[in-house]
Amino acid sequence: TKYKKDKEIIGEYETQVKEIRNQLVEQFKCLEQQSESRIQLLQDLQEFFRRKAEIQLEYSRSLEKLAERFSSKIRSSREHQQF
Repeated sequence: TKYKKDKEIIGEYETQVKEIRNQLVEQFKCLEQQSESRIQLLQDLQEFFRRKAEIQLEYSRSLEKLAERFSSKIRSSREHQQF
């Protein structure tokens, strides 16, 4: 009968909707996992470059001090040679 056929069609439709919903949930979980991995990678890179910048700043300051010490030695050495 028509009622039985309509009920079968609705049942098939509901089954397909559930399958699609399950597929979407699985795909969403995969995307969420990928996003979390990429966020962690970006955070690690951010920390790496922040630490690298600190080290480079410390290194440049040390080089400036070293250059200043030696240039003042050279200046005082030249001043003594002139007399």
